[in-house]
Amino acid sequence: MHTLLAYTTRAAYKSRPDEFESLLPIGLCSLHALLRSQQIPVTLANFSNMPNRQIIDLLLQIQPTVAGLSQWTHNRHVTLELARLIKQTLPNCTILLGGGHATHQAELILQRHCEVDLIAVGEAEQTLLDLLDALQTGTPLTEIPGVVIRTNNGILHTAQRQPWPDLDQLPFPTTWLHEAVNVNTTLQAEFISSSRGCPAACNFCASPAFWGRKIRYRSAASVAEEMLSIREQYGLIHLSLRDDTFTSDRRRTVALCQELITRRINLFWSCQSRVEAIDQETLEWMRRAGCECVQLGVESGSPDILKLLGKRILPDQIRTAASLIRQAGMQLSVYLITGIPEERDLDRQLTINLIKQIQPDDLQVAPLAYYPGTALFETAVKNGRLQPDLFETSHEEAVLAEQNGQRKVTQMLSRTVRYRQHASIKQLLSIQEKQCYSAVTAMQTGDAYAAEGELQRAEEQYQLITQKEPDHPWGWFLLGELYEQTNKHRKALECYQKVRCLVPLHKPANESLQRLGH
Repeated sequence: MHTLLAYTTRAAYKSRPDEFESLLPIGLCSLHALLRSQQIPVTLANFSNMPNRQIIDLLLQIQPTVAGLSQWTHNRHVTLELARLIKQTLPNCTILLGGGHATHQAELILQRHCEVDLIAVGEAEQTLLDLLDALQTGTPLTEIPGVVIRTNNGILHTAQRQPWPDLDQLPFPTTWLHEAVNVNTTLQAEFISSSRGCPAACNFCASPAFWGRKIRYRSAASVAEEMLSIREQYGLIHLSLRDDTFTSDRRRTVALCQELITRRINLFWSCQSRVEAIDQETLEWMRRAGCECVQLGVESGSPDILKLLGKRILPDQIRTAASLIRQAGMQLSVYLITGIPEERDLDRQLTINLIKQIQPDDLQVAPLAYYPGTALFETAVKNGRLQPDLFETSHEEAVLAEQNGQRKVTQMLSRTVRYRQHASIKQLLSIQEKQCYSAVTAMQTGDAYAAEGELQRAEEQYQLITQKEPDHPWGWFLLGELYEQTNKHRKALECYQKVRCLVPLHKPANESLQRLGH
């Protein structure tokens, strides 16, 4: 019995493909690692840019008994096309859908798409194990908790699936990632998750409905061990923690930072948080532990729009959180939403004014879109504004709440992007003076000097990292880049070689050494 776990999206075929959309969901990688850890035959594949002939060849080669497909709203149609292709090629293969879209549209999908046999609701580790066991033992699939299945008597929701009891007991999703088909392992391994669940109730987000509003955390030791394994196995020295609200539990966040510092993990990383879950002491621990950027879901600078979106925050809280992140010496990234039917010119201007005040290093603006499992969609269906089968009839990857929402996004971005600024050298030096050394602030100060053409001062900042933390790869790598750019090739070689000693599989350093003839 062989299991295929697969993801696909049309992103690769766009004129301007989004490489992040083509990444495998972390949950799918977790399923793969779980089966692999139990010696269950499994293949993990990304079919996003593979022709059907190549997919069919792989299917005929591995002959999967079960195909688990990850379906989200943006890839809902192409995932169903893949399911049909698998059924046509291997009629006896059991097709299991999972993921956010499948979870919240399960009945409709099973009613209209006979190629799908059953759907896993929410997290699916134990569900998949139970399914494989049932197929081997002949146990009725209707006895598996946590699935929606088609029966002779209609669509059946089985018993509720209890969450996985201890996330530390799951193997790291990246452990066997190198065995996956058509996966950019270097990019894929950069994204990790240290918790499941979100305490918020934003009406445009389906995460709480999928994971639940009670957050379950992995231990600090487990997360630190995964980060170290990724550094050693894939040579990465920067990671992105994709928890919905990384700082929701202050004690847990500090404990993780202390673990990273004690174990000398020596990575830079970024995380997502909420403005009401930010405090000065926690941010200082994060900076010391290597956090170089905090991403905040700001969405709007208008109190009315924030209330409409269910954010339960006010602009003053956003300004306070942004200021704390700046004072801690980290970069600030913000997410904004526009294209909201109720949004007025005044609301948009308030957002622009807010961005001018908080001066993020980076911002991303997206149109408000409908997703199943969100209060936004459910309310619109209840009020008769939308049909329940909207995602079946619409072939757009994102169903916008306002027809010209994308145009307003473009307008807002063009007006807002001019206010994007990085922290000044003066600000960074002040942070260094007040809060003492950290590799993150030294890196940012060096980068700021380099951008101004003050290369000697940039060199001094990068050297500060190598002097304070000679086992930190970032100091040596930044120096290597600086020396290479200024044609000091012998010094650059020495620095890149030092990186390779610390992180043997670090791809940029090894490519630089090859470029320089070593």
